[in-house]
Amino acid sequence: MRKKQKIINLYRDRSIHSIKHVISIGNEEDLNQFWHYFDQEVKNDYTLLYNFIGLMYAFISRLFEENEELFFELIIEQNDDHFYFTVWNTTVCTAWTRLLSEAKNDFEYKSDKKRVTVKLVKDVLLRHDEVREGEKNSARSNLITSLSREVSEPQPPYGFLQTEDREELLKICDDMSDLMYQSKKVGFHHDVFIRLRSYLSVFSLTMMPYPQVSSISHLTTEFSVLMNSYQDTFKTMQFDQMALVEGFVNNIDRWANTLFVSGGADLHFMDNSLQADLDMIKMLVEPKEFDETSTDDIFDF
Repeated sequence: MRKKQKIINLYRDRSIHSIKHVISIGNEEDLNQFWHYFDQEVKNDYTLLYNFIGLMYAFISRLFEENEELFFELIIEQNDDHFYFTVWNTTVCTAWTRLLSEAKNDFEYKSDKKRVTVKLVKDVLLRHDEVREGEKNSARSNLITSLSREVSEPQPPYGFLQTEDREELLKICDDMSDLMYQSKKVGFHHDVFIRLRSYLSVFSLTMMPYPQVSSISHLTTEFSVLMNSYQDTFKTMQFDQMALVEGFVNNIDRWANTLFVSGGADLHFMDNSLQADLDMIKMLVEPKEFDETSTDDIFDF
């Protein structure tokens, strides 16, 4: 049993907070979500962070132009003084390291054959009393405009689900999210395990009549089968391992609400992200089936 958290960043900084954020980037929609997370949800206006996000957004956009099948994970850790951004993908790391070495901002970073970690200091703040709010918003708007591509008309919510199935699907998502929140307090014990496996099974059965979402239906079915095959492993998961399961559940909830409530995305906009979530969880519970990556590689490369 592991008694301390695994450290992902190459600086081996063990003072990081216990919560890590894993962002899966496999298409333009994922990239836009990445931008909006930092633009809207990160409340403090860190100048260095903002410049870094702008550089990375432009970098990934160019990579997508060259390779539409590009997919990688970005793992974010932080403590009171620093952000750590770690990219785990050999192809992306090679190009990213080259760009960082040429960047005028002189970002601090470390790299090896599999990943790159960028270290950003938090103490460089864009104070509201130094820059007027209107000027800050204008600069932010101009940066978004310069980096983003033209966006087509927004996709309305899909309406092919029967009303009762749509309501059932959204209710299951809410129930799974609530369950994962509770599990943070009580752990992934037997009752939590049974309820989550049941929710996933009903979720899959609800979607089975609809070929338009067969890929996600198969993924959730596969996850339910995985849970049944490795019950003991799931029931003894540590909190940082449970974060991967929580991430999968949160992405399922985002997928359902985006497609059938808010709209604005293609049917397959999260196929790659959810597959990556499932693959990461597989590496935890059946590591012998993955020759290239051990369990430690998931959390401590």
